[in-house]
Amino acid sequence: MSLNLLKLCVGCDSVEDLEEWIAFRLDERRRAGEPVEHWHTTRMVPTRGSEITDGGSLYWVIKG
Repeated sequence: MSLNLLKLCVGCDSVEDLEEWIAFRLDERRRAGEPVEHWHTTRMVPTRGSEITDGGSLYWVIKG
């Protein structure tokens, strides 16, 4: 069974801000010769992480 994760998107005022940040990070990886894939690192590792990676989704909460 898949599980979804809600995260607060601190520092972004809109979806466009988040898209620009992700594009910037992907471009950095491309220029560094690293694999061009996006992932998000959290301070706290989800205890049910395998359920998230098995078809779950990450939903960002932007400005409440």
